[in-house]
Amino acid sequence: MAIDYNQRKVNYILTTKDTSSEAREFMASNPKYAYLYAKDISKGRFKEGEQTIATYAQWSYYYAKDILKERFPEGEKVIAADPKYAYLYARYVIKGSFPDGEAAIATNRKYNLEYKEFLFRGSSW
Repeated sequence: MAIDYNQRKVNYILTTKDTSSEAREFMASNPKYAYLYAKDISKGRFKEGEQTIATYAQWSYYYAKDILKERFPEGEKVIAADPKYAYLYARYVIKGSFPDGEAAIATNRKYNLEYKEFLFRGSSW
C-alpha cells in the first residue's frame, strides 16, 4: 500500500519534530494531524490547530482527554452530535453528565445504556 504525499509529510514532521511555521500550518490543516502535532511535538495545547480539531468529534474528544485533560468547549458542539464520543466525553473528560450530548447518546442503544449506568453508578464506575 503506497503512502500518499500528505502522509509522508506528516511522518517527516513527526519524526523530525519540525516546529517551523510551515509545519505548524500544515499540521493545523487537518484534525488528526493537529491532534498528533499536539500529542507528539508540542506535548500540549496546539492553538493553531484547535479550530480544525473542533470540526471532528473523534479528535475533539481525544484532544480534550489526552492533551488538555479538561473540557474542550470549542469542540463540544461536534462531540455532542456523536453518540459514541458524547458518551466517552461525559465519562472520561467531564466525569459526569453531558446534557448537550444526551440527545445523540439516546439514539444509540449501547451508549445510551452505558451512559445511564455510568450516571447511576457515578464517576467511580
